[in-house]
Amino acid sequence: MDLDGTGGMTADLAVVGGGVIGSFVVHEALRRSPDWKVLLLERSAIGASATAWSAGVSFPLGATARHRQLVRASADRYHALRDHAAGAFLRPVQMIYVLRRAHLAAFTARVVDAALRPVTAAERERVTGGILPDLRLEPDEEMITHDGHGLVVGARPMAEALVARAAGRTEVQIGQRVDGIEPEDAGYRLRTEHGEWTARRVVLACGPWTPPPLGEPTLPAAPGARRKRIAALHTRLPVTMDDPLVYFVDDDLFLLPLSAGVALVSFYRDEWDTDPDSCDGRPSADDLRQGRAALDRRSPAAAAAVTGGRAFCDLYTDHRLPVVTTSSGLPGLAAVRGGSGSGVRLAPGLATEAFDAVTARDPAHSQRGRHA
Repeated sequence: MDLDGTGGMTADLAVVGGGVIGSFVVHEALRRSPDWKVLLLERSAIGASATAWSAGVSFPLGATARHRQLVRASADRYHALRDHAAGAFLRPVQMIYVLRRAHLAAFTARVVDAALRPVTAAERERVTGGILPDLRLEPDEEMITHDGHGLVVGARPMAEALVARAAGRTEVQIGQRVDGIEPEDAGYRLRTEHGEWTARRVVLACGPWTPPPLGEPTLPAAPGARRKRIAALHTRLPVTMDDPLVYFVDDDLFLLPLSAGVALVSFYRDEWDTDPDSCDGRPSADDLRQGRAALDRRSPAAAAAVTGGRAFCDLYTDHRLPVVTTSSGLPGLAAVRGGSGSGVRLAPGLATEAFDAVTARDPAHSQRGRHA
């Protein structure tokens, strides 16, 4: 398939960015329009950068009605991948939450389509007697869970599987940083250092990177957008892959079994305006210091057993709500912005919305509907 602009062929859709969101856009486009020619332009590798380093946890939680809508849509699409090659990279996990009793009502309102219950004696013992025997709990803290609904996504291999499944219907161009996009006739011309491509529709899924310049008109900015450093630790703990994720809600800290004997510890990292090109996945000394301090408040033994970690950058928006931005002056073009640390969790829902946005003026798709 030759979609090069000099070859005279035009893609029905160009996707800029081959992370988990861009890969889901490709998947969604070909699921709903199997005869389309799709072009994927990626600057480094499929599933690289934030996708590669994300913990990939899909919590059934939403702070607002809009969040909950995206959580439901994404859960449905992940569920539909069970028989797809990408389904091999989905792992169910039990969620155990630790929080103060005074915060329980507010937390319950955030839970999407699941009924909270107290943990059983065996579930509590697995956490306090097995995984974290020196766990520090406050007298007014509760340990609760719900059945089902927890998921761990192997984001990078999933992105690779989604794109591989589209082979033959998608041209994948690696090493192509898009430097500019220009409206042209009934579509757009995309310029890179190495060539030009044309497409009738474009979805930008650039993660924390600034989208390529458009000239005038342009797409609206994501509200309150700022880049944030995200870090996590790796620590030796007596965990198995059947153990639960333990989320300390008031600490914004969770422990996830990563492999037998190793857990990932996600903690809140308060560093902003990070250059995404400065993050290569390796944690800094400050990442490790702050992460150990956060973990030590709950388990000194776990903090002492830290072996390293990971770090990357993401774009955060107001209320941590990712957005799909469009402009009436740029039909057929949309940008997914502000993963806000939830890009993997919400990727299928965001991809669906991006596809709907770029086909909003297509009569065939308007009649077919979003669930075709």
